Amino acid sequence: MRKILLTLLLALPLMAAAQTTAPYGIYVSQNQGTVDWPAVYEQSDLDFVYVHATTGATITDSRCGTNLSLAAKAGYPVGAVHRYDRHYSAEGQFANFQAAVKGCEMKLAPAVYVVPDNPYDLKIKRLDVLLQLMEQSYGVKPLIMCTPEAYLKYFSLERYASYHVIIVSNGLQFPATRYSIWQYTDKEQVPGIIGYVPGLKLHPTYKIDNLKVK
Repeated sequence: MRKILLTLLLALPLMAAAQTTAPYGIYVSQNQGTVDWPAVYEQSDLDFVYVHATTGATITDSRCGTNLSLAAKAGYPVGAVHRYDRHYSAEGQFANFQAAVKGCEMKLAPAVYVVPDNPYDLKIKRLDVLLQLMEQSYGVKPLIMCTPEAYLKYFSLERYASYHVIIVSNGLQFPATRYSIWQYTDKEQVPGIIGYVPGLKLHPTYKIDNLKVK
């Protein structure tokens, strides 16, 4: 018994290392204000960046273009996030997203952040059209970004099995659902960014290349 316990204790540092060495990124928006991207690149060990771009058909993040351009210029593979709003057409939301990211270099697949209203009425056919428009334009399926509860209710279905998923579950526990990226905190601290920023970790079995635009 003591031998077994010793073996487990010796394995713990290796397990911890495996968890912390997964590719690591952040999700920035206008909430972080002006980001010093050269300082971020020089003083942190980030591997990728996602930038909030748009919400619905009418809202554009005020820092979207700047963050996309400067993060890419600093050397990061960058992707953009659209926050889905069931009240607007898929075409209107897609046009808003395209206008916001026009001319920006995005190496990572775009993501659609789905935050269900209460009651959960997503207008799922409208969302499916938006996902299809994203795929047709960028040549890769967009990531679906959602909470574990929304994933289990909507996106655990077989028809979404080929989509990469960003699970938003801030905390110490790894998601119990399928995921490609985990938002593990909304209070990460990164040099060059004043205040907190959401932190992301890639699933240990994935490489960032799995998420790149082809």
